[in-house]
Amino acid sequence: MGTFSTFRDIRGRRSPRFQLMTATVVFGYLFIASVGVTMVRTNYAKPYSRQESPEKGSPPLVGAIRWDAWHGALSDVGKAVEKTLTPREYHHRLPWFAQIDSDGVVRIRGDDPKVLEQEVIYARQAGLDFWAFVTYPEDNPLSLPLLWFLDFPSRRGLKFCNIVEWERFGGRSEHRELVNRLVRYFNHPAYVRVMGQRPLLFLLANEDSQILQQWGSLTAFRQVTETLRQEAKSQGAGNPYIVAMNFQPSRAAQICSQVGADAISAYAIVGGSEKGAPFSEALAQMKKMWREMIRFAPAVPIVSFGWDPRPRINVPVPWYPNYPPMFFETFSPRQCAEALREAIEFVKLHPDRCPSNTIIIYAWNEFDEGGWLCPTLGADGKPDVRRVQATGRLLRSYLFRKR
Repeated sequence: MGTFSTFRDIRGRRSPRFQLMTATVVFGYLFIASVGVTMVRTNYAKPYSRQESPEKGSPPLVGAIRWDAWHGALSDVGKAVEKTLTPREYHHRLPWFAQIDSDGVVRIRGDDPKVLEQEVIYARQAGLDFWAFVTYPEDNPLSLPLLWFLDFPSRRGLKFCNIVEWERFGGRSEHRELVNRLVRYFNHPAYVRVMGQRPLLFLLANEDSQILQQWGSLTAFRQVTETLRQEAKSQGAGNPYIVAMNFQPSRAAQICSQVGADAISAYAIVGGSEKGAPFSEALAQMKKMWREMIRFAPAVPIVSFGWDPRPRINVPVPWYPNYPPMFFETFSPRQCAEALREAIEFVKLHPDRCPSNTIIIYAWNEFDEGGWLCPTLGADGKPDVRRVQATGRLLRSYLFRKR
């Protein structure tokens, strides 16, 4: 029973917050602000490619969610997430490009395309096929990594897709602007495709109060998905594969049916306990959600790499100052790989209910909310790439097994 409410960000735009029962999910916008960052090139695993829009029986496509606010002074959001990770006990979660001054002040400044170029290398070494960018207006700092990625001359085979909060389409007189922007992205050569060359799009659809204000009913919102399909097909991009994200599978399926989407998923797996629940409980919760998903609709399983918003509890963020004190213990690299392996086996076991043969990970860079695959800053000052290594070994094993 997620509820949705809005607040205004520093640029006057609406930004989301979500609540699922007692747990509230807030997207931690990570962004990158400028400093001279030492780029670290690793050589432990070469990037590799898997077939896009894979055939039945081939390894699934695996993507990870990006929520890009690690940009320090570029916004109040960037400043806030710098502060959440300033306490020493959370320094192990700092992104690999962060700096800690001699006085203990944390600086997370990665608004440099070279930082993103290095992250592309890490993503490919982890075996990722694509990033799913939470999408904001193009003049918003939260869009900088997406725009840089689109312009890179080489992305080393890494693809991308979009996650769009459904209220961002606006009402009947406004929705075509975002539709046209998405179709432009669909036609980009790096856009990821599934199900016979269909561009993949995640529709983040939690509480519907704002949609009802904009459209009057969820059924009326179907005009957005119909317009999007018509424009995409007319411009040669193909019929988008639209995946409705909601924290409750039953509600996701209702939304999927009402708005004319194709499948369901979720943004994250939230929960835990006040003392920190073990990985075994997190994995059990994931498996339960996957089973519920396929019972209601075709699914793109969500794999969690953690949930621990304590940095935001200790240093409240302005957009949601009252996180419930529930979290899971930090996953080890081996446990992250185990969760992903379980998802791959689930998709293999249920190909008819997971027809896109795709998995989405929470998350690439939700450092202060508790889910990350991106390397962090090690105690020795070097990138901690252990999660990248563990995930890469797992995905390579499936690739080689197929061959």
